[in-house]
Amino acid sequence: MKTKIAMLSIAMLAICSLAKAQEKVSSLTIGYAPLGYTHVNISLDDEKYKYDYKSYWNATIGYEKQFKGAVSLTEVTYAQASFDKYDLSGTSKWFNPAQSEDIYSLSVTTYVGKTINPNKRIQFPLYIGIGGDYLNGGPIHNLAIDLAAKARIKFYITSGFGIYVGATGRYGWGSKRASESKSSGSSSKSYSVVPSQWAVDAGLVIGL
Repeated sequence: MKTKIAMLSIAMLAICSLAKAQEKVSSLTIGYAPLGYTHVNISLDDEKYKYDYKSYWNATIGYEKQFKGAVSLTEVTYAQASFDKYDLSGTSKWFNPAQSEDIYSLSVTTYVGKTINPNKRIQFPLYIGIGGDYLNGGPIHNLAIDLAAKARIKFYITSGFGIYVGATGRYGWGSKRASESKSSGSSSKSYSVVPSQWAVDAGLVIGL
C-alpha cells in the first residue's frame, strides 16, 4: 500500500511539473552591450549629412513572457556613443550640420518571436519588434520609429535564473523640420532622419 501511495505521489508530482512547464513563464531581463556601432543619415533633396559614432554601449531592462515556443519581450534601452566622423554634402540654412558631439538615445521596443528548443536548459530565442527612439547629440534631437531584430542564446543555471548572450540590430526613421509654415498656407518641409544601430550584448534572466 505504501509503495502504491509513493508511486502515485511521484506520478502526481511529475504531472504537476509538466503542467507548470506548459504555463506562461515571465522573466525580468537585465543586459549590457559593451560593443556596438551607430550611424545616422539626415537628408533633404540634395542635402545629405552622414554621422558615424564609435565606442557604442547600452544598458537594457526588459520584461519577457514565454508560452511554449512563443515569446514576447518589452525592453527599455539607454545607449550612448562617441562621435567618430561625418560626411557633409550640401549647406543647410536651418541648422548647423558640422557638429561633433557624442550621441545618446533612449528607446522602448516591443518584440515578438519564437524560441527554438523551448523549456530546455539551453534555448535560442529569435525576436522581431517595433519601437520608439529618442536621439540627442549634435544636430540630432529627434524621435524615430524603429524596426528591430534580436537573437539570443540562453543558458538556464536553475529553473528561475539564467544568462544570455546575443545581438541586436535597429533601423529607424524620423523627421527634422526644415522650414516654418507660412501664413499663405505653403507647407513646411522636413529632413529625413534615419538612424541605424547594432550591438552585441549579454545579461541575466530572472524568473518572476
